[in-house]
Amino acid sequence: MESSINNNPLAKHFRQPAIYLKLPSGGRFYPEGTLDIGATGEIPVYPMTVKDELLLKTPDALMNGSSIVEMIRSCCPSIKDPWGMPLVDLDPILIAIRLASYGEGMDMTSNCTHCSAENEHTIDLRKVLDNLKPIANYDKQNFLHGLIFDIQPQTFQEINTAGQISFEQQKIVAAVENSELTPEEKKTQFDASFKKLTDLNISTLVNCIRSITTEDNQTVKEKSLIIDFLNQTDRKTYDEVRDLVTDIVKANALESMPVVCSSCETEYKINLDFNQSNFFV
Repeated sequence: MESSINNNPLAKHFRQPAIYLKLPSGGRFYPEGTLDIGATGEIPVYPMTVKDELLLKTPDALMNGSSIVEMIRSCCPSIKDPWGMPLVDLDPILIAIRLASYGEGMDMTSNCTHCSAENEHTIDLRKVLDNLKPIANYDKQNFLHGLIFDIQPQTFQEINTAGQISFEQQKIVAAVENSELTPEEKKTQFDASFKKLTDLNISTLVNCIRSITTEDNQTVKEKSLIIDFLNQTDRKTYDEVRDLVTDIVKANALESMPVVCSSCETEYKINLDFNQSNFFV
């Protein structure tokens, strides 16, 4: 029988929180009971264990997102269900875990926007976290064509599922393209993949809409009804809804970091788009 952690004489030598992270979401948008957060809006972040690092080297677990989820459960125990966390918190949480585990410096490469030279930079992750701001524009009323749109961030599970579907369809298209099927058979397969990707785009947009309120004060929250609306509305309205969501998502992205080219000494900015599959390698 395993010894209880509480009764283990070595317990005082177990890892301790390395930093405390103030979530950009402030704890909003989490399903009830899935986040234990104090009045300050901060959560403790622990360094990774050896088991966490091994999980991140398992291709299947990386592909289906389970390794990221298990690592967050281990390093951020305040988050009970990482699948349900809003996407606005994901990158800050990953940055905090990396900072707690490996220190403040992280090497990145980029190409100069002026001379195209490749540059290597060491990003100070403490500055990235210090520059985090509370989420913006998710509280405002968004009016379009007499309707009020209440926008919300996607969850990690939603974005992970969408990524898997997109990856699978890309593989199918490549396989069909290189197959010996007749042109008619290829067209049938391509049309089926195109429909799935179109449905995926609409589903992704719907996941960002918490509700739509009509002119006569009826609030619609059911996803199936919102899908009907997006399928039946005109192209102009659909594009306006998509652009509304895109603008809010961009407004809450990590700020780009200024760097200087080692060749031409021009300052330019790089986006901190972290790739979860190699972030901790």
